[in-house]
Amino acid sequence: MHLSESEVERFYRIWFPLLHFVNQHRNVVPAFPKAWRNAGVSPEIAVPVRDALWENDVLREAFISENPAKLSPDDLALVDSWKYRVEDDFFIFRHLKKYTLFIDGSSPANAYGVQGITEPLEEIIGPYLPIYVKAVLIPFEDRIIYDSLLSSYPIFFGGGYKRSLSATYRSIQERGRIITMLPPDEDNAQEKVQASNKKVLTAFQKALGASGLSPKMIQEHSGNLAAFADEFLNQRTPPGMLLDLTPSDIEAYQDLRKGKINHVSFKRFIWFLRDTERMDWDNADDFLRFFKGK
Repeated sequence: MHLSESEVERFYRIWFPLLHFVNQHRNVVPAFPKAWRNAGVSPEIAVPVRDALWENDVLREAFISENPAKLSPDDLALVDSWKYRVEDDFFIFRHLKKYTLFIDGSSPANAYGVQGITEPLEEIIGPYLPIYVKAVLIPFEDRIIYDSLLSSYPIFFGGGYKRSLSATYRSIQERGRIITMLPPDEDNAQEKVQASNKKVLTAFQKALGASGLSPKMIQEHSGNLAAFADEFLNQRTPPGMLLDLTPSDIEAYQDLRKGKINHVSFKRFIWFLRDTERMDWDNADDFLRFFKGK
């Protein structure tokens, strides 16, 4: 996916005067054109001016205040929304129908659904992923685009790293951390947590089945974790995810249930998190030692 022809015109009608304004004040390069059509600006010229823009919001705010390009209120509002930009190094992980996924380096990681400007990112980057890039993601109304400039790092990713990225993406999906607008929509936190817990419980059930347990035991163990999520995690403010389970959560839930909880169900769940790399191995071992005193 990418912007429509009219949206492309709108973006560049804003972007070039903005960079021209920055260069006038910072003298980064000898000259930067006001208009985008037939400009033919190379990345070597555009990147340092772009960097000066994002270095400090004062220039962007001055552009809005002075409005040298005589932009409409809607266009100025779009420039104002760029205060929500995300500057980072990203793994471009996968091309989907609606957008391309950029994974950041935070913990837990986020994935951003990014659209192209003049053409889909798959046509610009190519199909061979992942690649590692430096980028600035900016809102374009209710979507995310990049600021027209990408810098890639010459890094080759082997099979092990690709598997690690796939595990990261699975975690992002389970946590509901695919962001498709800036700033992110945080109003549906309860729904995201419930959806996350449902996905994790489904995977837990499948893992129990693969271990050879009877349907009765699968239902018992998964039911105990579902009850824990409903009775304890979903009642907290903010609600909690099963993926973030801690020993203190078990202790608090045990107090709530007056000691009546099935430790075996929780130990099986910790084994599942550990063995599927949803929990660090050392943290899982510490967690399992916690149960020895119970």
